[in-house]
Amino acid sequence: MEEEEIKNIEYLILLILGKAGGKISVLHLQKIFFILWKFHPQVKNLVEFAPHLKGPYSSDVEELMKNPHYLEECWEYVPPNRNSQKERIEGGYLKITKRGENLYEELIDKLLTSQKEEIHNLITAINLIVSIYKKLEWDELLLLLYTDEENKEFSKKSALSDSILKNAEEIIDRLIIKGIIPEEKREKMAKRVKKAVWLG
Repeated sequence: MEEEEIKNIEYLILLILGKAGGKISVLHLQKIFFILWKFHPQVKNLVEFAPHLKGPYSSDVEELMKNPHYLEECWEYVPPNRNSQKERIEGGYLKITKRGENLYEELIDKLLTSQKEEIHNLITAINLIVSIYKKLEWDELLLLLYTDEENKEFSKKSALSDSILKNAEEIIDRLIIKGIIPEEKREKMAKRVKKAVWLG
């Protein structure tokens, strides 16, 4: 990757982390980055995503989350507690530092005064996506991603799909309680799960 691309990936990681309140799991950050990658050309040009054991995955994002080149000491990677299945699945988490908080505030102020429409669109997208996906448990997040037909090529190799499908009804209940899926869409979501034959 070019130096400018590396910087931009790291700035995106910081923007997601800052919007998430300073702490986010590796799994959540990967999937949020993937959603941005799907819909924003400037993000799509930075990295590649591929099918992986936990769904859509970018090795570049993973590497820079754990070993940033430019934004050193802006966040800390905390490895998962091996005694916790949840933490193992989520891959540990990132925790923002004081330096990271300061840089995040400076970055947001700078971006919000930009005259470029694409910058404002990106910030709006980050704010919306992070506010929704940050509050999801790992299985809720993956159910939404895995059963979306547009993501099927990225979900085929997942080692977690059996667990997701087995518990789909209970996961849907939780998504309705959280207001992510309206009650009237329950049946539609259940049909979407059944149609996700690529997970079998």
